[in-house]
Amino acid sequence: MNISLLTIFGTWGGAETHTVQLTRTLIERGHTVTVVCLTDYTYALYRERSCVQIPLMYLPIPKVQWKMSLADWICLFSEQPWDTCVLVKGTFAVGSWNLDLAARCCFGNYLTIEHLVDPIPEKTSRRHLGIFPGLGLWWYRGRFHRFFRSVGPRKVVCVSDAVRRRLIEDYRFPARKVVTVRNGIDVQRFRPDPAYSAAWRRCWGVPRGALLFGAVGRLAPMKGYGTALAGFQALLKRFPEKDLRLVLVGEGPHEQALKAQAEQIVPGGRVVFSPFCDRPWEPLNALDVFVMPSVNEGLPLTLLEAMACGCCPVATAVGGIPEVLSKPELGWLVPTGNADAFAAAMIDAASRTPEQRETMGRRAREHVMANFNAAVQFNLLADVIESLSPGPRLRRYLPGSVVPPPGQVDGN
Repeated sequence: MNISLLTIFGTWGGAETHTVQLTRTLIERGHTVTVVCLTDYTYALYRERSCVQIPLMYLPIPKVQWKMSLADWICLFSEQPWDTCVLVKGTFAVGSWNLDLAARCCFGNYLTIEHLVDPIPEKTSRRHLGIFPGLGLWWYRGRFHRFFRSVGPRKVVCVSDAVRRRLIEDYRFPARKVVTVRNGIDVQRFRPDPAYSAAWRRCWGVPRGALLFGAVGRLAPMKGYGTALAGFQALLKRFPEKDLRLVLVGEGPHEQALKAQAEQIVPGGRVVFSPFCDRPWEPLNALDVFVMPSVNEGLPLTLLEAMACGCCPVATAVGGIPEVLSKPELGWLVPTGNADAFAAAMIDAASRTPEQRETMGRRAREHVMANFNAAVQFNLLADVIESLSPGPRLRRYLPGSVVPPPGQVDGN
């Protein structure tokens, strides 16, 4: 089977790591696979940040994605050789119904992978003349627009049951089309390693006996790291005698705001910002407690990776996180939007003995090995892709359409 994995999104995160692992799994199963980047930025990102070699192709779109018509997408796709096309959607805003319908027409099979879906907004309406309530047509338009994203794909694969429920209940996706295949990680690569722990603590200037909280991920508002910083300040006040540290590994649009907040923490010098690392299993080993105060998630790979490295997790109960932290002995699950509860969980983690945290970390790793092993989960996802029988395909250009230059495939 000749398979393309379409990517548009412009940042490196869990969806991109997921795409690399899926590519490797499909190739191991005998398929021809190409990661197709529709923007130059995404193409450069995969070339620079993928820690393994994968087949890459740059297939430029002639317009920004939201201005691409159905004819434009058909023109782009109609001469491509793929039997199956998979659109990787880091967020719901990736792609459009025009892309979906064109891919369905041009290829035998078309699927989407949903990593993150925002909750349906509260329905509100303005008052006309200050008296008569409106109908809230914006809410119905938005809901219908998202429902229409279910028409093109033959299957919609969700990384968690939480994402699947949201698509079905909030946006009325047909339940028969939507399946859950949870994320998985390489449990051999992400494992406890004292050498990595010692090396990264030296790099950050963190003493060996210090209790280190931290996170690895994009520094974006959605990740809620401001809550972790506030919780860390409460932690320092509660345990002034302890050597407590916090490190945030990554980059993103919220970096400067987080650094400004960190400068207000007393005593100073306890928070470290470390740049993006393409070998996240190394810095994760240095952490004692992993923090994830996100306001929205699908099923975060970095949480699974941290647990596989033996970290004790403190995370908010959003998206698929409760599907990971399904038992209290695996970590602290905090109600979303409750900064005081998050701080209390961090304080509780610091109150435990090193032996208690080590026991929790060992249970966390065992749980990930049993339920979120990439060797199992990505083969399940490959099973879904292979289960679809070939469908009819369109193989012609529309009259009057402008054909962009064909993409080139390389091996990264």
